[in-house]
Amino acid sequence: MAWIIAIGILIFLGLKFPAFGKFAIGIGILIILAIAYFIFSSQHEQEVRKTLINKDQIELTGLTLRTGSISNYYYLSAPAIKNNSSHELTGMTMVVKAYDCPGSSITPECSVIGEDNNVDIYVDVPAGQTRAINNDGGYVTNGGSVSLNNMPRVNGQFLWSYDISEITAR
Repeated sequence: MAWIIAIGILIFLGLKFPAFGKFAIGIGILIILAIAYFIFSSQHEQEVRKTLINKDQIELTGLTLRTGSISNYYYLSAPAIKNNSSHELTGMTMVVKAYDCPGSSITPECSVIGEDNNVDIYVDVPAGQTRAINNDGGYVTNGGSVSLNNMPRVNGQFLWSYDISEITAR
């Protein structure tokens, strides 16, 4: 509401005093350019942050998928995420797939029975250090909630896989 009043005042002053109108238009253009620059640089910075660490620089040890207290929700936890890069790891997004397999390994004969393409993990792991994905009694303190909706009954063996689809760093 305040912006509308301010714009109304500027238009009134611009019409009443033409010299002020030219000045206001110049200031308005500068403000629009500054806002555009801020938006562009912020988006560019976010894209750069996604390229600082490669997947092969992250070691996940003991990653497990556990059932949650709510049907169709599962939780990822890991005792160790090691960051072997020279940048701070701030988060990652994973794709988690659930399978119904005839044997004890994922093969082409397995059926995909569930998938979550947006599993966010929030961690701050400085370069060269190790942290954990915590899961405290069903409450995940830094992400790892997996939604596998409408899964059919498993006839064989329930197996799962993950892939890191995005990494953010600073």
